[in-house]
Amino acid sequence: MDQTLNSNEAAYQEFDIEALKNLNLDPEYLKLLEVIEIGALNGEMIDKTEHFDAFFPSIKDFLYKAVEYSKKPNKNLDMDFLNYGIQVQEELGIEKDAMASILPYYNSLDSRTGKDWRNVFPITLLPALLGAMGACLINPNLVTSKYGKRANELEVRVVKSLAKILGYTDLEKVSGLAIEGGTKGNMYGYILGLNKAFPDIREYGLMGVKQEFKFINSQSGHFSNFTTLAAIGVGRKNAIRIPCDENNVINIEIFRKELEESYMNNVLIPTVLITIGTTDACSLDNIKEVHQVLNELSKKYPNMHKPHLHVDAAIGWAFSFYNNYDLKQNKLHFKTSVIEKMQAIQNVCQNFNLADSITLDVHKTGFAPYSSSFVIVKNKDDFKHLTWDSGDFKYFNPAEFQISPVSYSLECTRSSAGVFATAMALKSLGIEGYQTLLGAGLQYTEILKDKFNELDNVAVVNPNLGFTCLFRPYPSFVTSADTLIEKEKFSEDFQLQSKQISEYVKGLYKYWKTHKSPSIPNVDYVASAAWGQYGEGTYEIPSWKAYILNPRAGKYINAFIKEFNAIRMEYENHLPKEYLNELKEIFTA
Repeated sequence: MDQTLNSNEAAYQEFDIEALKNLNLDPEYLKLLEVIEIGALNGEMIDKTEHFDAFFPSIKDFLYKAVEYSKKPNKNLDMDFLNYGIQVQEELGIEKDAMASILPYYNSLDSRTGKDWRNVFPITLLPALLGAMGACLINPNLVTSKYGKRANELEVRVVKSLAKILGYTDLEKVSGLAIEGGTKGNMYGYILGLNKAFPDIREYGLMGVKQEFKFINSQSGHFSNFTTLAAIGVGRKNAIRIPCDENNVINIEIFRKELEESYMNNVLIPTVLITIGTTDACSLDNIKEVHQVLNELSKKYPNMHKPHLHVDAAIGWAFSFYNNYDLKQNKLHFKTSVIEKMQAIQNVCQNFNLADSITLDVHKTGFAPYSSSFVIVKNKDDFKHLTWDSGDFKYFNPAEFQISPVSYSLECTRSSAGVFATAMALKSLGIEGYQTLLGAGLQYTEILKDKFNELDNVAVVNPNLGFTCLFRPYPSFVTSADTLIEKEKFSEDFQLQSKQISEYVKGLYKYWKTHKSPSIPNVDYVASAAWGQYGEGTYEIPSWKAYILNPRAGKYINAFIKEFNAIRMEYENHLPKEYLNELKEIFTA
């Protein structure tokens, strides 16, 4: 079937294997990536692999069959939730007048191009798009299986599947929910801990709690770590924020000290919230070490409530696809530097099963459309503290239905679009497909870091493997960026000079933003790329940030570096000589 794209569909022809060869990526890996690019991202009919030879008969067929399945009366739910699956297809027609009216509103960021490296702008798999589209057409409500029927069954299957990928083994105990975003997942983490610590809280509220309590989270965590505390009425001031070490990872010794001091002062900790895949540095808090501290201090202080351990893995959950990747065999031919650093990822993410609950966003690193988020709970009994009795519901009796999330969820109305999108994404790509697609972002980011390290006047702030490159550009005359960033992190005596350097870094970013070419990717500026490792650890060191997850981003790397260097020289030529001399004095002192 010939599906050659015309010139108006050029946005779908972004895979340039020749450009990627210039990045010295393994040809065998590029062949695998090309299959996914053409099949799952462009939707063309190809015979290169069995994974994609029947993806796209037509959207019309898919929607027609979805409607037909929905008409089958009283389909019994399959309560064997240890597997999952769904049959799906393609195509949709919209009236021309409606298209002409609505199309202008699509004037937004286009994640497909690979030219936006600011934060998380993942590309969407077409199978996942079809799944969400079909769910919107059938429009089941996941409130109970009375209204959702097999959509509720699929939700449980997807939850079990995600839990299995994360490494949970007792899938009979695992539970979870599709939610509208990672912030809600973190809210669940706090609420579950709060209700486990104070079982009467749903009846008497916080006013009935006489015991002093605080939550613990990490300095580099997402802002929802404290905004959700405000939302549930606890307040952000009642959180103990643990500083990060030089690698933007929660400082275990400080965590241990703060937790023990809380116990000694009879301050209860309902939830400890840590992060896997921080927003800026893509760093990984050590789940095993945090879990060990919780166990040790719980034994030492048996009368204190053991905190609920929640992991915000909105981004980092996808690293679990590499949990069983054989680094020696390296079947997918990843770069040597990626393999060397992937061991650190495995060391952390193979312990996801120690978490009591996990937030994950499939719409971030799972290539599904917004919003496809889930909260996974290790032990379904934790939901009992949120579960209402049948008599509390006027409109239906949850006890009458096989699946009734309404009895313990925070929402009554929940869309199934994210569930169907996630199911389609998981089934279409599989483990190896995800490893390949995510591997593009990991390798591109490593290449970008390598190119900055070669310059000697740009410091890579986060050398860890991930999807983000935090880089701190110094003036062109600097020759020891690595030494300089260490000095900024560790020398309190250098803080004043560091702040002066930050003014240069910020000024260069503003100049670059107004002088960059439209064809060059956008990057971000972040205020807290790292923290000073002295005093209270509150001194923030800013940097530029490139977030590279899109498989189409690689071909822009060389052009980005070339123009970055040119604009930096242009910027310095416009700076007053007195200011440049002041900077030179800082770097030569």
